[in-house]
Amino acid sequence: MNIRLMTRDDEQALNEFFDVMGGESRALFNHHDWNRQTALKYLRDPSDSERYWIAEDDGVMAGLLFLWDLDTSIPWLGIAVREEMRGRHLGRELIAFAQRYALENGKGGIQLTTHTANLRGQILYEAMGFRKIGLHIGSGKFYYLYRFKN
Repeated sequence: MNIRLMTRDDEQALNEFFDVMGGESRALFNHHDWNRQTALKYLRDPSDSERYWIAEDDGVMAGLLFLWDLDTSIPWLGIAVREEMRGRHLGRELIAFAQRYALENGKGGIQLTTHTANLRGQILYEAMGFRKIGLHIGSGKFYYLYRFKN
């Protein structure tokens, strides 16, 4: 598995990744095609406060990782794993990669929200050290926080 920064050359792979998402992934991660559109916007006009990475396995986009608000002390995390590649611990690899990146870049932690129905994600986030704080006021999703120990 190779995790690398997303480049403009990845637009076709990114679209194919979102095109093959099943109903559950679309509902929990890409509701109204929002995450696809924000990733495409980043491809066309990169921002210093965001980073997107692609996980590849034998030339196939297996996962997506992003960190937003990198100009703050606790950026936002998002991950998605290609459905037929689940069960290989790729989600753990993506989160561990994000945790290392945030720590190496002087961040205080990472935050995320996840749909209340995303039980698989909740189990993963808690196993990776995230703490469920409560409901995010703006979205009604569960709010998770991972803090680096001082």
